[in-house]
Amino acid sequence: MRLFAGEVPGSDETVDALLMPRTRPVPTLTPALQARLYEPLLALHAALEVDALWRAVQACLRAAVPAHRVTLFLGHLGMGEARVVFTDPPIPNLRQWYAERGRDNPFSPYLEANRGVKLYRFEEVLPPRPEFVRSEFYERFARAEGWDKGVSCVFWTRREVSAMFSLYRAPREPGFGDGEIAALQYLYPFVGTAIARVQKLHTERLARRGLEEFNRNIPVGLLFLDWDLRVEFANHEGRRNCALWNYGPEEARALNPRDAFALPPAILEACRRLRGAVLARNPRQPQPLPGDMETVAHPTQAGLRAQIAVLNNPASALARPRFLVILDVRSAAPSGESALPSASPERMGPLRELSPREREIALLVAEGRSNAEIAAHLNKSVLTIKTQLNSVFRKLGVSSRARLITLLR
Repeated sequence: MRLFAGEVPGSDETVDALLMPRTRPVPTLTPALQARLYEPLLALHAALEVDALWRAVQACLRAAVPAHRVTLFLGHLGMGEARVVFTDPPIPNLRQWYAERGRDNPFSPYLEANRGVKLYRFEEVLPPRPEFVRSEFYERFARAEGWDKGVSCVFWTRREVSAMFSLYRAPREPGFGDGEIAALQYLYPFVGTAIARVQKLHTERLARRGLEEFNRNIPVGLLFLDWDLRVEFANHEGRRNCALWNYGPEEARALNPRDAFALPPAILEACRRLRGAVLARNPRQPQPLPGDMETVAHPTQAGLRAQIAVLNNPASALARPRFLVILDVRSAAPSGESALPSASPERMGPLRELSPREREIALLVAEGRSNAEIAAHLNKSVLTIKTQLNSVFRKLGVSSRARLITLLR
C-alpha cells in the first residue's frame, strides 16, 4: 500500500521528506512516546556525519517502535542496492553479506514497479508466510538475520531511491500495528530531512575535494582564508611563494615550503583592511562576487605580488566571507639576487608534460616528502610511487630526486 505518496503538481518528481502533501494529517503521539523521542530527535537534527546519522536514526526508531533488527540503507545509485548499510544487531562481513543479499533481494522489483512509495509492510511484497519460509531468500538471509516480517520507509530523489530504513521482527513477534505505522509516519519527515542534510554535506565535500585536488597541482599560488584569517587551503605553489616572500630567494630555495609556511604579514594586513571595509558597509546592501580586491607587491622583490579578493555570496548572509589570495612572480628578482623559478606558465611548462597523478607526486617530492610518505598520502604502494616517479624523471629530463626538487623550487 502507498502511504502518503504523492506527486508534485506539474512535475514527475515524487514528494519527498521535505515536501509533504498538505492534506496528510500529522500523526499524534502519546505523551510518553513524545518524551522518549525528545533526545533522539535532538541528536537526529544535529547529525552531520553518517555515523552520527545512523546512531540517531536507530535511537529514534527503537524509541518509537519495538523491533528485532533495525537497518539503514544509504548511498543508492539509481535503483541499485545501497552502497552503505548499517544494521543492529551487527552482521559479520557486512559488505559481503549485503552484496550477496542484494542479488536475491525480493523487494527490488516491488520498488521498481512502485516508484514513489514511502512505506510498505513486507507482507505486501512477500508471498504468504508458509511459502516465504520455504524460499531460498528466507533460508539464506532472513532466517540468519532473525526475521520473517518487517516494514520499510523509502526516501526518493525524483524517481530514484536515495535512502531507506527497515525494521524487522522475529517469527515469535507480532506484526506492525496501525499505531506503530503512525509513529513511523511521524518520524519519516524528520529522518528524511536529516538524511538529505548529510547527503548534501557529503556532496559538497566531494565537490570541494575535487576542486582542491585540481588547485593543488596548478602552477599558480592559491590560498583560501576564512573570516578569521586562518588558512583553509594552500597549494604547493602558494606555500612556495610565501617562503619566497618571507625569506628571499636564496634562503627559500633551501627550505621545505610546507614546513616553512607562514602567511606574509603584508598579506595578512591587507586582508584585515578588506575585512574592515566589509564590516563598515551596510550589511543589507548586496555585494558582487567577488567583492573588494587589493593587490600587494613585495617591497624588494620585483614582480612578486599577491592579489586578494573577498569571496562573499550575495544570495545569502549565512556564510561569512572568505579571502582568496593569488600569489605569483611576474619577473626576475632585483640585480644581484638569484630568484626562485617563477610560477608563470612558461616556468611551469614542463609540468604540463605530466599526468595529473605524476604532477601531484612531483609537487609532493618538491615539498620534501619521501616515497613512503607520498604512498601513504595517496593510498598507493611504494612500488607504484617509485614507478611513477621514474616516469616523472624521464619526462622532465632530470636524473635524480635532488634535481627534481631544484627544478620545482
